[in-house]
Amino acid sequence: MNFILIFADQMHKYAFGKRNSEILTPHLDQLCEEGVLFRNGYSNNPICGPYRGTLFTGLYTSHNHVSYNGQGLYPDTPSLASQLNSLGYETSFIGKWHLGGDGNDSIPASLQGDFKYFMGYQCYNGFLKDVIFWNGQGEKLEFNQHRTEVTTDLALQNLSVLKQTGKPFFQVIGYQAPHYPEQPLPEYAKIYSGKSVKHTPDYIEVDPYTPTFSPYSPRPFEDCADYQRYGNNMDEYIRLYNAMITQIDHGVGKILEEIRKLGLEEETLVIFTSDHGDMQGSHGLKNKCLPYEMSCGVPFIVKDPKGLKNTVSDVLISGVDIYPSLLDYAGTKSVHAVDGKSFKPYLRQAEETINPFIIAEYIDPESGWQMIRDNQFKLCIHTRNRVPYLFFDLLHDPYELVNLVDQPTYESVKEKLLAQINVALLSSTSI
Repeated sequence: MNFILIFADQMHKYAFGKRNSEILTPHLDQLCEEGVLFRNGYSNNPICGPYRGTLFTGLYTSHNHVSYNGQGLYPDTPSLASQLNSLGYETSFIGKWHLGGDGNDSIPASLQGDFKYFMGYQCYNGFLKDVIFWNGQGEKLEFNQHRTEVTTDLALQNLSVLKQTGKPFFQVIGYQAPHYPEQPLPEYAKIYSGKSVKHTPDYIEVDPYTPTFSPYSPRPFEDCADYQRYGNNMDEYIRLYNAMITQIDHGVGKILEEIRKLGLEEETLVIFTSDHGDMQGSHGLKNKCLPYEMSCGVPFIVKDPKGLKNTVSDVLISGVDIYPSLLDYAGTKSVHAVDGKSFKPYLRQAEETINPFIIAEYIDPESGWQMIRDNQFKLCIHTRNRVPYLFFDLLHDPYELVNLVDQPTYESVKEKLLAQINVALLSSTSI
């Protein structure tokens, strides 16, 4: 079985057509119909680098030593690529890496996660032009084309190469979009120009603009073209954000078509997800690093050619589940204990669920938190003192409007969840 993992950056769980009909994503919608749309998909750490740490180790942040952006994978933890390499897989990464650095420097082989083929960059360095990638040999490649288009084109080229090897492969494609700055190609922006934006009950007005540091946004911010375009204008930000998602979708369509042309469709597992979401005014907040649904909740679509089709599922799934799942499809288990669970038995209808609960966390001395949710409730605690501060009944309150943390009625539920998260995160799963 071949594996293709496509992930966006800062794409929240509702940001595609099957969950919001105002967003045009025909190819992602088709992928849902050919596989399973998991409505309860989560990032285990809603920030760029630490998410990738969980993805490529199968371990929660508390166990994998990747706590902040720019930190590399821990050398003593076998990466997903290394384990697939040992099984004879061709492994390939294309796109935003953001492990082991924050700037525009080349990425040495020691930081490339053991991928045999590598074409990536640490952090964004231009969207519409001056786009830079680094290959596995540390050589700089520059493109004057939109970053999303470059990513798609490089992925298409490499799929043909992987096909020619005659070996099973693992291809990862990491888009930078729709992460700010919101700079879609004009033809995609035009699709949403002037369209009204519907806000959910949790929305509170906030300025969506965030300056960038690679490249460095002009100061004062009023001189920045991005600020002039959507500063203090969440609706325009969302329109441009949605345009970038439609642009990603176009790329996904090209990739799926290439899989069909190469005759690989019946032997390739396809996963689409995101590293984290985007608050977009939910609770008056923006960006990520938060335990709310718009930050931790991500799209999660899996197409197993021999598995469930046209299924919308509410079972719990998260990024750490990808590691053990791919090894399961490859016919083996991880050489180290992992925090995730394989979703293969669920997709092949051998089991009715995947996880009894999922966990997310954000490691920070002052504002760090840890979150656990089961099929109904979500509990969030401060990491510095392990005291609960948010508690929601997601079944009856999907927008997280009513914090029940001080309600004695739910004391036993909170105690159970607190015990579960303590066991899960304070255990010695890491190696």
